[in-house]
Amino acid sequence: MNVSFFLKPKAEVVYVYDTDTVSCALKRMAESGFTAVPVITQKGRYVGTITEGDFLRLLLEHPLEQAENMPLSEVNRRVHHRSCAIDAHMEDLVELVSDQNFVPVMDGRGTLCGIVTRRDVIRQLSESYKQVSEQLKQTEK
Repeated sequence: MNVSFFLKPKAEVVYVYDTDTVSCALKRMAESGFTAVPVITQKGRYVGTITEGDFLRLLLEHPLEQAENMPLSEVNRRVHHRSCAIDAHMEDLVELVSDQNFVPVMDGRGTLCGIVTRRDVIRQLSESYKQVSEQLKQTEK
C-alpha cells in the first residue's frame, strides 16, 4: 500500500525552519508536545529532523545565551533521520520507524509533503497480520 494513503499532510505537521533560532524551535516543540520535528528550508525542502537530545547536547557545549539565538542550521544533529518518497510503499517504512518516531515524506523535488507516523505503520502491519491470519484460518477449514 502506498504511503500517501497514510500521509499526515504538511499543513497538519509541526515543523521548524532551518533559519529559526533554537529558542523559537524549542518553543514550538514545547507547545506541540513532540520530542522531534522536521526541519525545512524556507522553500519547503526537508533538511533533517531536530530532537530534544540535539538541544540538550547543544546546551552542554554552549552557554544558554549563545545557544538560544543560534539558527537551527548550525545545530549538530546526532542522528540523520531518513525520509521516503511519496510513491514509497508502507513495507518500505518498517525499518525506518524502528529507529524514528515518524518518517518525513517528500515529493520528487525534496519538498516535505508530510509525515507517516510510527503508529500508522504499526496499525497497518497489525491489520495486515489479522488479514493473513484470517486467510490461514479459512484455508485450514
